[in-house]
Amino acid sequence: MALITNIQHFLNENEEEPELNPETMELLKFLIGIIESASIAYERPVSLANVNCHSVTDGEKCDGEIEVWIDPDSHIIGWECLECNEEGAISNWEGTPWDKRDPVRH
Repeated sequence: MALITNIQHFLNENEEEPELNPETMELLKFLIGIIESASIAYERPVSLANVNCHSVTDGEKCDGEIEVWIDPDSHIIGWECLECNEEGAISNWEGTPWDKRDPVRH
């Protein structure tokens, strides 16, 4: 199942992280790792994230590597676990505190 995320839904009106319950904060940290990894490697077609998979299947936690990329047309970040094939997409990440692109180059 794909996790489709508009990252702006995790920010308050001041574009800051609100207080979240532990499960939601864990998910946000995972998504932040994906955004940071993808935006650092903005011009590369595909790279590995600095976070591992968080998926749980049949009570077993996957710890697979996450591949990330940015669609050049939509600028949506795509990601997929190389082990369990969990996947997702993150939109509206540009300009967030986790956008690590070189401001001069984009």
